Amino acid sequence: MNNIVTRAIWGTLFVVIVIGSFLVGRNATAIVLGLFMCVGLFEFYRFFSKSTIVQPKSVAGVIGGLFLYAGLVLREMEVIHFDLYLLFIPLTFLPFLYVVFSKAKNPLLDLTITFFPWIYVMFPFYLMFQIFNHPVIGEAQWVFILGLFVMVWSNDTFAYLTGRSFGKTRLIERISPKKSWEGAVGGFVFTIAAACSYSYFVNGDYLFWILASVIVSPASIFGDLIESRFKRLVDVKDSGTILPGHGGILDRFDAVIYATPFFYLLLIIFF
Repeated sequence: MNNIVTRAIWGTLFVVIVIGSFLVGRNATAIVLGLFMCVGLFEFYRFFSKSTIVQPKSVAGVIGGLFLYAGLVLREMEVIHFDLYLLFIPLTFLPFLYVVFSKAKNPLLDLTITFFPWIYVMFPFYLMFQIFNHPVIGEAQWVFILGLFVMVWSNDTFAYLTGRSFGKTRLIERISPKKSWEGAVGGFVFTIAAACSYSYFVNGDYLFWILASVIVSPASIFGDLIESRFKRLVDVKDSGTILPGHGGILDRFDAVIYATPFFYLLLIIFF
């Protein structure tokens, strides 16, 4: 019971912080997403803390990821106006010198793992801010980003409940033994229902939200499986312990991280 209460309290707090930042406005959204992004980067690098094969440069990776995120967000907010390529080119290519001067056993592998979470973690968080900041006449600023999270959370919740009640056929057992096809189908159906309900309450475009749910549901499942695969490769249970009863930030954002680029593409096509 204590574990259930702990999960409920921290889960509620997490939801309040996320939704609250969207409702407060652009600055709060940028800051909260940036903080989560930094923690996510740190958690990814920590996967390899006990590895004898690869040692990514975690401090440089987190600072570089934050610098890239801040630059992109400030440019999106029109706080800065100069060409960011002038900064991103040296930021991206100077680290290659590590391969020359490092005495590590696998400098190229170290560098690759250092760069990878900039794509896997940093870029999706920046796209989340892009989704929030995407201007659509007649829509509240938070409508699309909140809708994305509603669909992802609906898929996660109902895939779990349906799988627990009816799940018999394993989805990909070698990666996630508890996930089932029945749960995936249940999550898919309820995500469409959640998208339709959300569209009704925000007076949105039903076609857009139905298509979004059809894309977001499987993308969310793949996002969960991808992070599960990462954790199995490095033999860890959770990405972190920042959210008692829930694990780390990557454990909470794994689905939305992978769903975000596809949702953003659909948003750009429609609006």
